[in-house]
Amino acid sequence: IMKIVHLCLCGLFGEKYAYQDNLLTKYHKKMGNEVTIIAPTASKFTSNGGVVNEPAGSKTLDTGCKLIRIENKFKSKNINKHFNLYKDFANVVMSEKPDLIYVHNVTCFNYLCLLKIKKKLPQVKIVFDNHMDEYNSNQNSLSRFLNGFVFRYFVVKRLLKLSNIFYGVTPSRCTFLKDVFKVPEQKIRLLYMGADDEKMDLAHKNDIRLSVRKQYGIADDDFLIVTGGKIDKVKNIHLLAEAVSKIENPHVKILMFGTIVDELKPIIESLLSDRVIYIGWINSDTVYNYFFAADLVMFPGLHSAMWEQAVASMVPLAVTKLRGFDQVDFNGNCLFMDGKGVDYYKSFVEHIVDDSILYNQLKTNAESEGASKFLYSNIAQKVIEDAFHS
Repeated sequence: IMKIVHLCLCGLFGEKYAYQDNLLTKYHKKMGNEVTIIAPTASKFTSNGGVVNEPAGSKTLDTGCKLIRIENKFKSKNINKHFNLYKDFANVVMSEKPDLIYVHNVTCFNYLCLLKIKKKLPQVKIVFDNHMDEYNSNQNSLSRFLNGFVFRYFVVKRLLKLSNIFYGVTPSRCTFLKDVFKVPEQKIRLLYMGADDEKMDLAHKNDIRLSVRKQYGIADDDFLIVTGGKIDKVKNIHLLAEAVSKIENPHVKILMFGTIVDELKPIIESLLSDRVIYIGWINSDTVYNYFFAADLVMFPGLHSAMWEQAVASMVPLAVTKLRGFDQVDFNGNCLFMDGKGVDYYKSFVEHIVDDSILYNQLKTNAESEGASKFLYSNIAQKVIEDAFHS
């Protein structure tokens, strides 16, 4: 049994989310390890962009992991947002006596304390990961300055002494480590994001497929596209729904889940029919059931963690072609959309529906063994093997 400490200080930590920091810790605990998460008091955003804070202190989560929330060092929201400084951080980490420290993201000045901690606990293994890429970071001159100069020179450059493992959770985030933070290529590795094994009942996949379809009046021989998430303009889901509504084949249907931004509600509502189905928000634990019901899962916008969840569900996938996000294609299980708009999506879907050889190959590939690399039980195991045996 090992003591593993996860440092999740570069943003929020929500106890009920199904993000990487929730699931990696859950599966490290399920492997029999003692797991502690050190996180800020910030737990979620409000609808108007504010932050909900939980009390500082320690508690045990439903997963059996220990959560310690620590307070910000300064009252200024802007300082906290950009520099992530916390009270008594080093002492909290030391008191946990870790064998392995997993550091989520590298843009936190408090992480410099790890240099002292490594001297006091020379046996401790430390690994880092990165969730930043060209699409979600470096979008303005301030973030480019902070990432390319401040964090690169004053944080990451010093953290390089502590570890030979800096994970990017997509190929683009590996590239960001190399190009922006100047991490040597030999220290960079790809670590998949993925799916929660426990919430995914692959053994009853076909029964679940039929059950979901029956609930929404979808026949077994209908070609069902499933998509969802936050439905806003950049996700292009409204355009995909319109494209499906224009396809003449009555057996081609789309099921959408998630929350719709106000400006798109009238557009989505005008498209709804027995072929264009919207089911509202769903619990993240049940998303796999809807993927099982699909003949094709499509995400025509930017990357989200649901791409990898769909891969793990062993269903054919179609996503936007983005530089550095081809990890979801492990075996010809995925098609990439290199255009957008109603006409493009219409012809894209029609091509897949009409070409049974193409579709059957896609389905065979999606159901092959490689999908298991996207299960968090295997991802959690990989981290420990990398840290202690490489």
